[in-house]
Formats: sequence, structure tokens, C-alpha cells
Amino acid sequence: MLKIVCGAGNEDYESVKRLVYIYAKAGCKCFDLSARKEILEAAKEAASLAEADDLKYCVSVGIKGDKHISKAQIKESVCIKCKNCFRNCPNDAIYSSIIIDEKKCIGCGICAKKCPTGAISMTEKDVNVKEILPYMVENGVKILELHIMGHDKKDLEYKWNVINDCNPEFASICIDRENFGNKEVLSRIQEMISYRKPYTTIIQADGIPMSGAKDDYKTTLQAVAMAEIIQNSGMPVHIMLSGGTNSKTAELAKLCGINYWGIAIGSWARKIVKPYASLPYFWENQAVQQKAIELAEELVKSSV
Repeated sequence: MLKIVCGAGNEDYESVKRLVYIYAKAGCKCFDLSARKEILEAAKEAASLAEADDLKYCVSVGIKGDKHISKAQIKESVCIKCKNCFRNCPNDAIYSSIIIDEKKCIGCGICAKKCPTGAISMTEKDVNVKEILPYMVENGVKILELHIMGHDKKDLEYKWNVINDCNPEFASICIDRENFGNKEVLSRIQEMISYRKPYTTIIQADGIPMSGAKDDYKTTLQAVAMAEIIQNSGMPVHIMLSGGTNSKTAELAKLCGINYWGIAIGSWARKIVKPYASLPYFWENQAVQQKAIELAEELVKSSV
């Protein structure tokens, strides 16, 4: 299964609608969305336009300290208006006047890394999971995902309990090794799945989060390596590769003997269709739509 990641922090209705439409027309059946009611509605509207009534939706939330729930902020008194952030933002969340559109910001932190003066910081923007997640399940969301790349165990336990109380078809855990060693990764997962039925949990093995800006084997290597760690543990879970995933991921995973359940692609999937999906006349021009769909089809085919 291929899952297209629209962005756990992507709250932009129109960009999500276009992305879901393009990839639904290309044959993708699963989409990862921000935990906002209006974003679920954007996806459903796109599905209707694409005449795709069999889509699965995954809604993602994160614990405190996880970059997926962060937003960029610019301190104007320190900013020298070099526009490095504007030129390097992959989601067009920064305008030329150095204003950040929070709805488009996905928390990748690239702008902060490119800033020469340290004018950009990342701040957390959380949601009320107890309010939003039951709504999502009641409205057809099949997968609830928790990003756990942080050290706040109290927040992790609280949000994981809320997800389990919602009783989705699948509960998903997204984890990488940026803050933990292999043993801690496995220990944390084992503890979280200890009271769940076998194979009702997805482990999204996040190689290097939000790093899929290139389409080569090296970029996707850590995603495959992370999946291998989960596979070797023998835990009764489904494995989904993520973090640096691209059109080479499936091929490399098969060569390495990874029995994956799915592949989640975000950065690369968004990047290849962006030249067409971002055009103001996208909906009026069928030729533009078709070019985007053809590019998406190639990625879908490569991810089987």
C-alpha cells in the first residue's frame, strides 16, 4: 500500500485538496492528513472530484517535542531579509515579504537551518486530541497515527490512550532514531503495543523525517534500515517505510529482504507534482491536471 503524506502540519485546504485529487486519480488509496476537520473535508471533496470512493485516511498527531507539530516563526528584529527561508521552503509557506503562512508550514525546519542570523525558531502548535480524534473516526478515518519523536512520556501515554480509546481500524506509531538508540526504539514500541491485538498496529519506520527531496538510493537508505530493525524484532506489527522515501524505496527494500506492508511518501510526492499543482489555474486546465497525474502515476507504480 502506498500512503501519500499531505503533511501532519499541513493545514492548507486547497493544497491538500489538489494533492489528494492528483494521487487519487493516479491510483493511490491512502492519504495522511493533519488532524483538522477542514482538512478531512478537503480530502473528501478531492475524492469526490476524482470519483474515488474507496480511499483510506490516516490522521496524524504528535507528542511534545516532535517536529511534526511545530511551526516556524521569524523574529523581525533579527531578520536581515536575505530571503534564504523564502527560497528554500518546500511548501511555499513563506512569502517574499518574510511572512509565514502557518497553515502551509509543515514544521520541517529547513528555513531555520538556512537562516544565517538565527531569526527563525520553531514553536509547537498542538491539537486537542480528545476532541478531534473521536470525530475523525466517526467520520470515516481508519488509521490514527502518533508521532513519538520526543521525550515527554506523559504526553505520549495520554495521546496513545486516546487513540486506543477511539478504537480505529489501525493505530500507527511513527518513530525514528534521531533521539533514541535501536534498543530504546524497540523498547518503546514493545511497551506501546503490549495490550493491542497482533497486527492491528502499524509501525511507520521513519528513516530521516521529511528528507525525501531527492530521488536516489542514498536518500531512502535510512528508511529501509529503520524498517529492518523493526522486522528483525519479530513484533506482530505491520511495517510502513517512511522518512526519505521516494521512487527507489520499494526496489531497495525488496533487495534488502524487507517484508513491508506499505510505503509512506511525503516530500518527494509533493515535490514532483508541485510545478503543476501550485498553478492558480489548476482546476480550469485539464492538461495541467493530466501532467501532474502522469507524474503521480509513475510514483504509484514504483511503490508497489
